[in-house]
Formats: sequence, structure tokens, C-alpha cells
Amino acid sequence: MVDKEKQSEIKIDFNTAKNIIFPEFFEWEGCVLLRQDRNDILLSQFLPNQFIPDRTAFEADYNHVHLNDFFSENFSPIQVFILATKIIKVWAATLYKQFNPNKKFILILSFDDEEAVLRFYTVRENESPWLDTSSIESYLDGLMVIEV
Repeated sequence: MVDKEKQSEIKIDFNTAKNIIFPEFFEWEGCVLLRQDRNDILLSQFLPNQFIPDRTAFEADYNHVHLNDFFSENFSPIQVFILATKIIKVWAATLYKQFNPNKKFILILSFDDEEAVLRFYTVRENESPWLDTSSIESYLDGLMVIEV
């Protein structure tokens, strides 16, 4: 007989996922960024280009995380999604605590039955939002959006 408690137990390697589970945010060139263990070297200043026209687009790109990459293959997509719903709340609380009332953010969790992607960006009055929430029903992936 299978022990149901053991069957649903999820083990996480915190060394791999610590920057995702315990987020640290920093400011660079008018952007709020998630500190990640990656080798991206930020330039001395923000430079828009044809793919990233403004700071909002830069943040949405830089601050996107494919959560499946941080958890072992033993995790089912649904288990990663369930963890993602917890992680987005931690990110929202941390951003609120660190930047309220000076900045507002949109956090987005997308899920396509296989992969969970989490991202965020700062709301700016002089730039278009990265996600048009008025047409959210038109997206094929499931989306969870939190405004902080």
C-alpha cells in the first residue's frame, strides 16, 4: 500500500530555487529587477531597441522566470503550478513591502498545462503596459494577474 503522505511530499533544493522562493529586488536605471543567479551583465544605462522599446518591456523580459527550470523533473506541471501560485504571492508581498507607496507593479503567472512562467513589471504612466488586461480572455495560456 502506498503511503499517501509520502506520495504528495515535495522536496525542493533551496540552493537552486532560493532567489525565486526568497526574492531580492534591486533598482537599476529606473527599473526594478529580480536578483537572479545568471550571468547577465547590465549595461551602465538603459538603451531601448526594436525588441525592448522601453523600461516596462525590459522589466517584463528580464524579470521572467520559467519555474519548471528550478524544480526537478520529479515535479509534475501541476505541482510546479501550485508552487507558482504561492511564489507569486511572496513576490507581491515583497515588492509591496519594499516599494509601496512609490511604485506599483503587475505580476503575471502564465500556465499552459506544461510550464509555469512568472514575471513582473512596474506600472508607468508614460509607457504602455506589457500585458493588456482588458483582453485577458483572448490569451491561450491561463493567466493569474496581481496588481500591487
